[in-house]
Order: sequence, then C-alpha cells, then structure tokens
Amino acid sequence: MYSLSEIAEILGRDRVSLLGWVKRFELPVFRKGGYPECFMPFLCKIVYLRLAQVTESQILELWKLERKLMRILHADSHGSATWMIDGCMQAGHEERRLFLSRYDLGTELRSSAVQPGLDFSESESKLFAGLEMGEDALRLLDSYLKLLAPIQQKLRDQSPILIAAGRWARGAGGSRELDADQ
Repeated sequence: MYSLSEIAEILGRDRVSLLGWVKRFELPVFRKGGYPECFMPFLCKIVYLRLAQVTESQILELWKLERKLMRILHADSHGSATWMIDGCMQAGHEERRLFLSRYDLGTELRSSAVQPGLDFSESESKLFAGLEMGEDALRLLDSYLKLLAPIQQKLRDQSPILIAAGRWARGAGGSRELDADQ
C-alpha cells in the first residue's frame, strides 16, 4: 500500500497532478491513503506515455475503450474497487493483454478482431441481441486496436530519444549533445 504522496515522489510528479489523473481516469480515490500496489504500475505507465509525447487525450480515449471492453467481458464483477487496474502487475502473455490495464482477454488481441467465416449478410431477427452475441465486444476491440496502433508507433519512434535522454541525464547533463544513435 502506498500513499498518494509516496507514489508522487517515486514517479517524480506532484501529488495534485496524480490526483487529477486518478479522477480523470475514473480510478477509486482512497481518502485515508492506502493506495493498492496496482496504482504504481498504472500511473507509471501514464508518466512514460506522456514522456513519449503521447497526449493525455489519446491515453484517456484508449482507457475509455479498455474499460468498456472490460465491462462487456464482466471484469467489473469480481467485487474489487480497483478491478480496472488489478491486472497491471501481471507479467507475460503480452499478446492477450490490453495495453493500459493489462487485463488478460484469454485470447490473442489481434486474432480476436477478425473471425473468418462469419456471415455478415442480412438475416432474420435473432434470438439474442448483438451485445449478448459478442458483436459489440468485437467492434469495440477493432476500434481499440486502431487507436492503439499509432500510440505504439509513437513509442517506437520516441524510444531512441528517451534512451539518449536517460544516458545524458545519468551523465549529470554534461556537454554531450543528444544523440539517438548512442
């Protein structure tokens, strides 16, 4: 368990800006401190994305899609106040996990987006609505992947610059110029 002040100090951010993220990302607020460990990797990921020049609006849009997906898949039914970020500390199975929450879909993200052989022709009314048949989840996953792709590309593009900046910073900001090839 962490206090918000401890998380802020570890991440090099002020407490007020972290509290703003907690509210904008609709995470639970723990008034007496005691933020669960899953807050640290989630907020750390937001810091890293912002350092890589991913806008907060892009992150929020991706987060809203992730939460919708998790709700459709009933991830919110486990009774945890932090259900939306409980997977943040999980490792492995990258191909099955949502980007921000690290929620494990149980199947590869990319293969879930398309199901070959589905009949999209008009047919008579169905016994179940689209939501119950999973159509909304697939449509939402497709939108999610389209939004995620440019964010991941930006991370790949910014990575050499951030590595060079880290090297420069470790050298106490010496006179060496920023060189992405180092």
